[in-house]
Amino acid sequence: MILVTGAAGRLGRQVVQRLADEGADVLATDRVPFDDSPVPYIQADLCDPEKSNEMLEGAEALIHMGAIPGPSRGGPFEIFENNVQSTFNIMMAASEKKLRRVVFSSSAFGMGWAHDPAAFVPKYLPLDEEHPMMPFEPYGLSKQIGECIAGMVSRNSSMSVASLRFTNVAYPEVQAEFPWPAPTPEDPRTLVMWAYADQRDVVEMHLLALRGEFEGHEPFLIAQPKTRFQESTVDLIKQNFGSQIELRGDLIGNASVISTEKAQRMLGFKPRQNWNQPY
Repeated sequence: MILVTGAAGRLGRQVVQRLADEGADVLATDRVPFDDSPVPYIQADLCDPEKSNEMLEGAEALIHMGAIPGPSRGGPFEIFENNVQSTFNIMMAASEKKLRRVVFSSSAFGMGWAHDPAAFVPKYLPLDEEHPMMPFEPYGLSKQIGECIAGMVSRNSSMSVASLRFTNVAYPEVQAEFPWPAPTPEDPRTLVMWAYADQRDVVEMHLLALRGEFEGHEPFLIAQPKTRFQESTVDLIKQNFGSQIELRGDLIGNASVISTEKAQRMLGFKPRQNWNQPY
């Protein structure tokens, strides 16, 4: 059995539906109602450790998407307490139940990306999984701590954990507005809004991470290969950041500021090419 938390959310529903369509044995949970769930559903709060333990009885894998899903979705104390406590409870229970695999919905916010355009200046671009995590907001901090928990439980058991660091998810109605006007020093956009993730690829990555072959704890970045803009990424970086950021690798045309090379190499991830690809 696969337990999916956060199942009533926009992405959670799609992950549950994909698994159901494939005939997987799935139990779904969230703290809000999900009346049209295609699989058995339990409404529960993961901040209750007993509930977390009960729902994992008989499970062999966990997809943990349950969280307050962004820095603007609640107050800082609520976000931090909910996201950290629920992740600790469910991952500790998964470890005790000796699950094979956990897939954790982390976030690029954990690496430092923030809504303040001046807050995060990475050491280099494109960003990869080796870049230090240095969150600027409680939401990002909650995701960094979630990954620390993932590392701890994987070291103390045979369970492997994938942490999926996806950027802002651009749904069809958002992609219809691309390309966006290019950012300028006078009208900046935080780097978190340069990159984006297609919802189909985020869903696909949860399934790839569930089935991929690796050990221990592995983080994976998820983003589309292009930015939201038409202009040259290198030119935009130089115009907006000067020489503050080291440029590594080939950033050809409007290439993304996020590298998904690791996910492609280890999990067979094949991101959709651009926002002008038919949805």
